[in-house]
This record gives sequence, C-alpha cells and structure tokens, in this order.
Amino acid sequence: MWNKFKVYLQPRVWLKRELPYTTEQVEIDAQSFYLARAEQSDIPALIEIERAVYAGKTPWDRWAFASELNKRRTSIYLVLCQGSEVVAFIGAWFSANEAHITNIAVRPSYQRRGIGHFLVHKMVQLARDYPSQKITLEVRASNEGAQSVYQRMGFKVVRTRRNYYIQEKEDAFSMCRLLSQQG
Repeated sequence: MWNKFKVYLQPRVWLKRELPYTTEQVEIDAQSFYLARAEQSDIPALIEIERAVYAGKTPWDRWAFASELNKRRTSIYLVLCQGSEVVAFIGAWFSANEAHITNIAVRPSYQRRGIGHFLVHKMVQLARDYPSQKITLEVRASNEGAQSVYQRMGFKVVRTRRNYYIQEKEDAFSMCRLLSQQG
C-alpha cells in the first residue's frame, strides 16, 4: 500500500476541467446495471466491497477514497450499481500521456460474470478518449485470474515490483497496454 501512495504523492498534471463522465445504463451478462461516477456517499459501499474481496481487510481506507474522489481533474472512480446496490468499482489516475488503474473490485457474488472485464474495458475507452498513449496497472503475483483477464485485454507484464503489497510481502506485476485509436 505504501508503494501505491508513494506514486500517489508524485505530482500529476491537472486538467483545466474535471474528467467528464455521464451516468449510463449498461447490460452485462444479460443483466441491467447503471454505471456512474463515484461520489463521497459511495465510500461505505467501496469499503464494504473491499472487505468482502480482501478477506476483511481494506487496502484503501475512507481517507484514501475521499481524497481520490475529490481529485476530479486527475482521477476518476466509477461505480457499477444494480438497483441501489454498488456491486463493483474501478478507479484510475490520469497524467500527461498515461492512465493508471489504481483500484478495481467486484463483490464476490457478482464475480465471474464479466463485470471486471467490462470495467477495465470502460477505463481503456476513457483513457483512449482522454487521450492517453498507454494504460497501466499493478496486479498481485498470486492473482492469476486477474492476470489472465488483463492479458486477454492486451496488457503485458513490463516488470515485477518486489514486496509491492507490503503487509503481505507479496510481489506485483506492473502491466501496460499501449493505446491506439483503433481496437
């Protein structure tokens, strides 16, 4: 977590206006959802999803989420909702030529339905529209399922970050996908 926040503390390029996003209805695996920009009122749901996904732990606390949601000119967090329930979220930072996915989580009861894939694809679209030249992320070395999804989406491992997840002393793979206007 500290490694993530060291990157967070580095200066980012600020846009003249906030990153735009309009709420939309979407269909995933024959189910209807809506996708919206995350707001401060969504923070308890984001933490609840983290606890469910990370065995009771919350890698990001209330302060981290609140800080990110306030940076509307350098980051964007999206929530996927079914009815009034937040079922998944994704966040990313944007700088001069790069978008970086900072966090993604899907409630366990909604996993394996293509939701994670959908959210990453949506962030790739936003990065392309920004326009960014590449999109990056880190993934746990032990999370082979997520690595497989990212690889199918065109991400490549570019380096191993030793002990990136400090509490668990676990490595992460930095992955990158170059963006073009096609594909």
